[in-house]
Amino acid sequence: MAFRDKKRHQARIYLIDELKHHYDEVMEKYDRPEKYRLQAYTSEHRFFQDLERDRPPATAAKVLIYVANRHLTAEDPLKDLLRFLDRLNSMSTGFEVIVVTSQKMEEAERRLREAGVFSIIPDNENALLRIDNFIKASISRHTIRMKKQAARTALKVFTAYLLLTGLLWFAARMLYPEFF
Repeated sequence: MAFRDKKRHQARIYLIDELKHHYDEVMEKYDRPEKYRLQAYTSEHRFFQDLERDRPPATAAKVLIYVANRHLTAEDPLKDLLRFLDRLNSMSTGFEVIVVTSQKMEEAERRLREAGVFSIIPDNENALLRIDNFIKASISRHTIRMKKQAARTALKVFTAYLLLTGLLWFAARMLYPEFF
């Protein structure tokens, strides 16, 4: 039972890299099945097929690293990325998406952020370090969010317990005043 719970809370890291530019580095860095579940894809189509078959649980941190190599030659790379993000958001929510690209996208950055991209990383020698920092920050944010939610639930239960105890005490005092 505990093993299954551990698997459900594993961080899910997805890598879509058609040219396998960052594949080896990311696989080497996050090949720790006790902490992460890393899945790498060479196409968006395979990613969406797997996502339909095996949806990640809501309790797991979900990080998607999208290396936009193919979109450099597309007529409108922003339109293709936005279409991909719309499809992702319609299938599953809660993904923290980073786009790794060597193309300058200053004017498109606002539209991508509105579509759900958390970060746009330039594809240079520091890209792997920035990906690593983003993944760790994303998992930390998710862990903090889950702990806050657990604390809120515990506080609600404790408050309900205190209210119920107070009501029972008040009812007992009204029904049996000779004992108080």
